[in-house]
Amino acid sequence: MKTRQLDRQFYYQLLTLAAPILLQNFIASSLNMFDTLMIGRLGENEVAAVGVANQVFFLFNLIANGAAAGCSIFLSQFWGGGDRRSIHKVVGFGLLMNLCIGLLFTAAALAFPGPIVRLFSSDEAVIALGIDYLTLVALSYAFTSISFLLAGAMRSVGLAWPPMIISGGAVLINIALNWVFIFGHFGAPAMGVRGAALATLIARMIETALMLVFCFRPSSPLRGRLRDTFSFTPAFAGQVLMKTLPILLNESFWAVGTMLYVRAYGYIGTHAIAASQISNTVQNLFMVACFSLASSSLVMIGNRIGAGRQDLAVVYSRRFSWLALLVGLILGAAVAISAPAILTLFNVSPQAADAAIAMLRIFSMVAPIRVLNVVLIVGVFRGGGDAGFALAAEGVTMWTIGVPLAFLGAVTFQLPVERVVLLVTAEEIVKCVVSLIRLRSNRWLHDVAGQMKSQPEGE
Repeated sequence: MKTRQLDRQFYYQLLTLAAPILLQNFIASSLNMFDTLMIGRLGENEVAAVGVANQVFFLFNLIANGAAAGCSIFLSQFWGGGDRRSIHKVVGFGLLMNLCIGLLFTAAALAFPGPIVRLFSSDEAVIALGIDYLTLVALSYAFTSISFLLAGAMRSVGLAWPPMIISGGAVLINIALNWVFIFGHFGAPAMGVRGAALATLIARMIETALMLVFCFRPSSPLRGRLRDTFSFTPAFAGQVLMKTLPILLNESFWAVGTMLYVRAYGYIGTHAIAASQISNTVQNLFMVACFSLASSSLVMIGNRIGAGRQDLAVVYSRRFSWLALLVGLILGAAVAISAPAILTLFNVSPQAADAAIAMLRIFSMVAPIRVLNVVLIVGVFRGGGDAGFALAAEGVTMWTIGVPLAFLGAVTFQLPVERVVLLVTAEEIVKCVVSLIRLRSNRWLHDVAGQMKSQPEGE
């Protein structure tokens, strides 16, 4: 009976968390899909230009989400332990940290748009379009970074539906504005790639405003007195930052490594970059289930550890591992079956389309391993406060295996892009092995919240 109750508790909480996170991630990925489809109607150069320009957003996205994830470790454990005072302090510190990250990336993109785009392409037509897009879309980064932090904070305290609803509304606004500004409707000029950037900026501003209103409404558990929210001591901020820093480094190393993959594909040709952009867009659409599972595992395991139930955290970690493999098998089969039909939606050359289909079929083969890696590293280990191991596992495998193989295949052996992608999958296999060894050891369990309990209000 006890086991049945545990099962019901686990799957009930999983569904209440995962369902809205899944929908939110699907909505966000659908936006990227619609962006690529709409821009794809303009031509292959436009798709490639947005793809290379968005490498900046890709790096920013991972770092800003990494900072939010670092805060979520503490928020989920503090929520499990009933420490609301510390929750308010983490939110205050997280807002300042993410705002600084957004402003830093905006400044870099506005100051050096040309050199940044030229890192990923030597095609002058692609470079010119990429600069046009980047110099406008970069203005959205500060708003986006705040939204990431607030959405993660709400999920950590059990409020998974509000950020999903808000993000869904923002996506609908973005799609509508894309239609208006890209192609020129309702009296607006046809702005092409700059129209897509303007639509993103407006949608992100609206999304952030709604997130702030909801998070700090009177009944929200995230709302505290202003002086309490921003009253964190240097010692408190330092402890949060020490756990957040490995995640930031992890995401940075992974993002830069992925950007180098794109650079390696650039040596093959513009069609390889376009194929990579299309393949990644489709993969991300299917991977929403994976990241929903990972986000749920972070919160649920963090809550258990915060409540002093490390034994349940271990049980949950095993269940999430098996679920990850099952989800990976389903996703792989779905991608393999649907890839040819999806590629008919894109207006690219037959060479780019064939390469994209081949890349998606490779993804379908390694999907179970990839999903398991994401759930363990992004979810279980982070929820357990073991961000340092995640950094070591992902950083070392990418930079000693993935990146060298990408350049070896593209530059030295001049292989087709799909064969280079196949070489790079060796990284996922090695990472999976070391992650499973760590999981079985239970050395990933760390009660970070218990190490920094708040002092009573009167002190």
